[in-house]
Amino acid sequence: MRRLLLWLFLACIAPALAGLHKIPEEHPIAAISIPDKWQTKELGEGVEAVSPDGALHLIAIPPERNKTSEAMGEVMRYIRNTGGIVVRPESIKNEPGKLKEMDIRNVSWQGKDKNGDISIRFTVVWLAQAKQLLVAYWGPPKAQQKYESTLKQMLQSIKQS
Repeated sequence: MRRLLLWLFLACIAPALAGLHKIPEEHPIAAISIPDKWQTKELGEGVEAVSPDGALHLIAIPPERNKTSEAMGEVMRYIRNTGGIVVRPESIKNEPGKLKEMDIRNVSWQGKDKNGDISIRFTVVWLAQAKQLLVAYWGPPKAQQKYESTLKQMLQSIKQS
């Protein structure tokens, strides 16, 4: 019973320990909560976050005029250029899904950097009024496992503005 109460208490205060980021900051279409322990920086109209140990990276941006494919290409170039990542194109997976009441599409790849295997995942979230939000995260599979619940919380925190 004590564990249950402790878990409930922690679940209630966890959102209070996260920073809410409006995307874009001016005229937001969405907002996402990112834990305060994660290092964040504004990226033009979006936000980039890095896990406390530096192993996992996340970017959330609105595709310009809903040009999702172009935005994915730009983010993929950013990922490859900043991390020296080589993507295995044949590893692509493309799956529809739901996030709360919103439709989503998950697109993922496997790759490698100088330290080993890397997983890359893009989640396209369809918001109200035909707007979209692109969330991409990447890092070693072990880091994605380590931060799996945090990633889920961040995705679940997405709110339409």
